[in-house]
Amino acid sequence: MTTLSRLRGLAVSSTLMAGACGGSKAPVTSAPAAPSSSQASPTGGAMTEDQRERMALVPAAKVQWNHAAATALGAVAKGRLVEIELTATRGAAPGTASGSPSPAASAQAAGMPVWDVSVAAEDGTIHDVRVDAVTGKISRSRVEPGQDADDKSEIAEQVKAATSTAEKAVVTATGRTPGAVTAVELDDDVWSVDIVTPDWNKTTYDIDAAKGTVVREHVDRD
Repeated sequence: MTTLSRLRGLAVSSTLMAGACGGSKAPVTSAPAAPSSSQASPTGGAMTEDQRERMALVPAAKVQWNHAAATALGAVAKGRLVEIELTATRGAAPGTASGSPSPAASAQAAGMPVWDVSVAAEDGTIHDVRVDAVTGKISRSRVEPGQDADDKSEIAEQVKAATSTAEKAVVTATGRTPGAVTAVELDDDVWSVDIVTPDWNKTTYDIDAAKGTVVREHVDRD
């Protein structure tokens, strides 16, 4: 378990799950366009709950991960990105009711899309920054509670060791599987990159944070 994961347990109210940048101050890479809702269930089969949730949330996000990350980094002096994830501010997850709701109903249930971002200050202190995924504006910025000196030191060391950047990890991942990037996370010595594809499945790549090589690929078809 990473230090940041343990901090989440201490901060019950936090919804941090996000992605990351090891080397650069402001990500500038372009991100693939999100799938459109017209691409739902291309195989004609029944969609899973997770697929319906992705179908509602991903097209609603007008601000891509790299722009949200750059905005969050600007809120923390000498900040380094540790996590970023596309999530929603409120509402029940789409598909929790019986039957298969329409894309419009799913979108309403999903709530407003936001990027939850974890930025490490120079000393390893984690800042929780929330960026509106429609307007691109910061709606919340605070120091993540429950951090002690050991936690901060561990985060600072992890970020320093990540000599291959999050941007490079995303380029590697999307080069293998084109789609919408919905999360990037520095997890110990790897960048974990989530990509939602037009069939609303999610592919996750684990990429060595020092070498930039792929160490694992997993497709979530649920």
